[in-house]
Amino acid sequence: MISAIRSRRAKGPGLNTGQPPTADLREHYRRLISSTQWLGVGMCWTAVVPDDGRALTLDHVAARLAGNTPYRLHEPAPLDAIGPPERDAYPVLVDQCGSTTLLFEWGYLGASPAVLRRLSEGARVYSAWWNVNASNLLSFAAGGEHVLAIDALFPGQQEDHAGLARWPELQAMTDFFAEPPPEDLDEDEDEDDLDARADYDWRAAFLAVIDRTTGARLTGEWLEQPHPYVTVRMPDAIR
Repeated sequence: MISAIRSRRAKGPGLNTGQPPTADLREHYRRLISSTQWLGVGMCWTAVVPDDGRALTLDHVAARLAGNTPYRLHEPAPLDAIGPPERDAYPVLVDQCGSTTLLFEWGYLGASPAVLRRLSEGARVYSAWWNVNASNLLSFAAGGEHVLAIDALFPGQQEDHAGLARWPELQAMTDFFAEPPPEDLDEDEDEDDLDARADYDWRAAFLAVIDRTTGARLTGEWLEQPHPYVTVRMPDAIR
C-alpha cells in the first residue's frame, strides 16, 4: 500500500488553490506514472458503473465498444503479449471491480463520444485519455448521453460545464478549474497563470477523481497481471 502524502500544487493568478479532496489518491497516481513512465506517454482508462448494480458481461462490453462493427474476444494476456494497435485489431483490456467494468487501452476509443454513449446505456461512464502530445480529455457519460468532455490544459470555469453537477466528485475538485480572472489582470499575470497551469499534475488528477468516484484503482500490480481483452476495428468503431 502506497502511503498517502499531502499534495501541493503551484499557485498562480486565476487558479483555485488549497488542499484538493483527492490529494492522497493523486500521490498514488504520481508515483504510478513516475514508476511506469510509458503511462505518461499515452493511455485511456475507462470505468463503467451500471445503474442496476449488475456488471456487464464481456460480450456486452465488446458489443458496445464495437458498435455495429466486428470484434473478437481474447483470453487473458499480459500487456507485453498483446500486439500493438492495428486498424483491424485494436485491443482494449477488460477487467471488473465489483460491478464496475474497467477498460484500459493505449489509444482513444474510450474518449470517443459515440463509444461513450453506447457504454453509458443504463450506466455511468468515466474516462481519462491523453497522448504523447498532451492532447487529453476527461469525459463523463450517463444514460446514453455524452455529458462532459474537459481538456485539462484549458478547463475553463465550473460554470462553463452545464453537466458538471452530475459528477459531484469532479465538482468538488475545485483546484482543477480556473477562477474568474480579476478585472485588473494584465498580460504578464495572464502568462503567469498559464505557466502555473502547465505545472498542474492533471494526469494524476484525472485518474484520482475517477478512483474517488468509482472506487476502482489502477495499480502497478494491475498492469502486470493478464487480463482478457477485446479487439475492434478502428476507426469504424468510433462512428
